[in-house]
Amino acid sequence: MPASPTSPPRAGLGRLAPLAARTLVDQVVDAIVEATARGVFLPGDRIVEAEVARSLNVSRIPVREALRLLESQGVVVSERYRGMRLMSVDIDRLEKILKVRLALEKLAGAEVMARAAAGPAVLAPLEEVLARMHAAADAEDGFGVAHLDTEFHRCLCRLSGNDVLVQSWEPLSRQLTIIFGLATLKKTLKGIVEEHDAVIAALRAGDAAGFDRLMEVHILEYSRAVDYEKLVEQLRRLETRRRAG
Repeated sequence: MPASPTSPPRAGLGRLAPLAARTLVDQVVDAIVEATARGVFLPGDRIVEAEVARSLNVSRIPVREALRLLESQGVVVSERYRGMRLMSVDIDRLEKILKVRLALEKLAGAEVMARAAAGPAVLAPLEEVLARMHAAADAEDGFGVAHLDTEFHRCLCRLSGNDVLVQSWEPLSRQLTIIFGLATLKKTLKGIVEEHDAVIAALRAGDAAGFDRLMEVHILEYSRAVDYEKLVEQLRRLETRRRAG
């Protein structure tokens, strides 16, 4: 028999977070970011409003709003007489993104370690995201790993309890998902996830200096190991051959 409206919730349901309504604009934003992270769209590509609307079977209005939002977050750039183009992944641009991210996540780590000293259960949400990353890697789901990579670092910032830090980090999130997605085309999924095992281990240890050094490697050195510009050029050549064939 179905539960009546006045029945108490079943055990455990009270711990679930409320579902956020996703607007059509949100869905268009997510579709563009995912397509870029998967290499379907490529950094530097022109994004034509009408073509996106036609592909997604929506009107141009939500696409226009989605592009404005993505422009405010640096994912697309409006160029005079050239329209909207996807973000660049040249080394100078990446260095700027990564250095800002590093500063924010070092601060987040310090604040999380201070909170975890009073009770290691603080790290439980981060461990849950990591478990999902392992499952995505086992399933060979590259975009799933990239999406959860972003969620892992978002969770780290949120666990700091510093809302200003989160508000500073969040506008970078969609650019990071694209960078992480492209990285999965060059790096092994297992290797990417293992980097995050090390991050949690450093947080558990509570060694601030060790954590900072680890994050410099994780954010800067591992990212520099991927030649994103060359990768994008290779993907562009493959797409040209596919169309010609």
